Amino acid sequence: MIRWRRLGIPVAVAWLLFAQAGRAQTPEDIFKRGNAAYEEGRYEAAAEAYRSLLRYEIHDPVVEYNLGNAEFRLGNLGQAILHYERAKRLDPVEPDIRANLEFARSFCFDRVEAPQQAAVIRWMHAAQNRLGPDRQAWIALATAWIVVALVAWCFSRPGGWTAAHGWMLAALLLVLVASVSSWYATVGRLDRDRTAVVLDDVVEVLAGPGYNNPALFTVHEGLTLQIRAEREEWLQVSLPNGLNGWIAKESVDKV
Repeated sequence: MIRWRRLGIPVAVAWLLFAQAGRAQTPEDIFKRGNAAYEEGRYEAAAEAYRSLLRYEIHDPVVEYNLGNAEFRLGNLGQAILHYERAKRLDPVEPDIRANLEFARSFCFDRVEAPQQAAVIRWMHAAQNRLGPDRQAWIALATAWIVVALVAWCFSRPGGWTAAHGWMLAALLLVLVASVSSWYATVGRLDRDRTAVVLDDVVEVLAGPGYNNPALFTVHEGLTLQIRAEREEWLQVSLPNGLNGWIAKESVDKV
């Protein structure tokens, strides 16, 4: 079942939008209008309200999430999955986003099984995704300040350093190194994880960037593809099972 969140967009985002728009109606009003339309079952009006907020290039997971819900209610499976994917990229921790994304994917025609990774790697990636880069950065920053405070306190106290303080410092440095390494790995993995969602009903994936190339296989609306390369109006994409080829940009949209 699709879960909906009646949340307001952040105040800083709202004021920035308002300053850019220069209109009498604030982004808060537009967002509330979209929420009201959704509750009344006017999903096209709700979707248009959320789209109007995104046109200002303000990226907010709640707006993306609610737009995904409206698109799903309208029967636009590809658009729904696209906006759920964008919401998940902005807020990888929120369980409702992940739940709605998986529910929408269950309606996709294509079923592509990814190769199984080692259990430790799967657990590590899941933990990193749930924390997200921002929380990992805050953990590293907080740990660094604790290290500085501990060193300053030990040098200023009459007794100086003790063995206990040394062990505490070593543990904190270990946490600092681990958190910085995890943050760096997560950011790198997310930057490499460029994806696109199929929006057309059926699309042929070709052997090269041009309609004169033979078709290798077909994909259907809602499938998420990995982007490997880009050339003018074409994307080289791949599936988790190793299949790859070229697809027209007009048939997909990037996450």
